[in-house]
Amino acid sequence: MSLQHSEVIRLDLPARYAYLHLLSETIAELLRQAGAPNETLVYNIQLAAHEVCTNIVSHAYRNRQRNEDRIKVTLTFHPQPPCLEIELHDNGEPFDPELVPQPNLSEAQIHGYGLFLIRHLMDRVTYTARSDGNYWHLVKHLKFGSQ
Repeated sequence: MSLQHSEVIRLDLPARYAYLHLLSETIAELLRQAGAPNETLVYNIQLAAHEVCTNIVSHAYRNRQRNEDRIKVTLTFHPQPPCLEIELHDNGEPFDPELVPQPNLSEAQIHGYGLFLIRHLMDRVTYTARSDGNYWHLVKHLKFGSQ
């Protein structure tokens, strides 16, 4: 099946690692419905979204796991030209992405690859801290012919 119209899916997830698989599964199903033939493409988008959510849980909410800590997600598939937009919102602590150092790719390190990966896997990544929370906007242009 190939979607010929825009499709919007909204999720309101508890800010806990245990629920992040729901976002990954939703992304995979939406892209399957859209006709994405490439599992690598699906995986890369899932990884980018997962990294944002992992950073929200571990940094914005600082692993505190309170019931009111949420991650609100909107997935929007646009058929012409085909692209997937992922919007994420949280009410955690803001940060300045410009202060996050680039990882040293010539040396192994345990942490510090998240933002680097997100930026390299998606076509556009924006982060905005506002008085009502933190907003991420990720865009991936989809080329269904040859990835």
